[in-house]
Amino acid sequence: MGMVDLRGIAEDVPFAWSAATRLAAELRSSAYALEGQIPRRGAIAGQAATEWRGLYARQFAERMRICTGDAQRLATALRQAADQVDELAKLAREEQARREKARQWQQEQDDEGVLEKVGDFLFGEDDLPPIPDPITPPAYTAAAPVTTSRD
Repeated sequence: MGMVDLRGIAEDVPFAWSAATRLAAELRSSAYALEGQIPRRGAIAGQAATEWRGLYARQFAERMRICTGDAQRLATALRQAADQVDELAKLAREEQARREKARQWQQEQDDEGVLEKVGDFLFGEDDLPPIPDPITPPAYTAAAPVTTSRD
């Protein structure tokens, strides 16, 4: 008969639920606002560039392309971070539910009568809790930023 790890079940999962919800919403809102600036700035840049020719016009166009790419990458990274916050919250909820189920099982075991426990021992009743192993959250790392020459 194997052993199930019940350590830590007495504590709730230390997770800031409402802060995580607000953070994910802020990240998505920032991504949306950032992407909303791209066409507006592109239109303004297009108007500014109508009179430009030669080297400065090419440099300006290249800088605008870099700026737009940076904005799009940042918006994508903000959404990815929001998705990761949501995933961590989901895993924290699952771990909280697992702990509550383990506590309930533990309480039932504590409440079970001595005669029942002796009978279980003699007749081989399996008293392993129907509880999965603890959930281990993923470790997220940010991708290295893409750098482009600004000269």
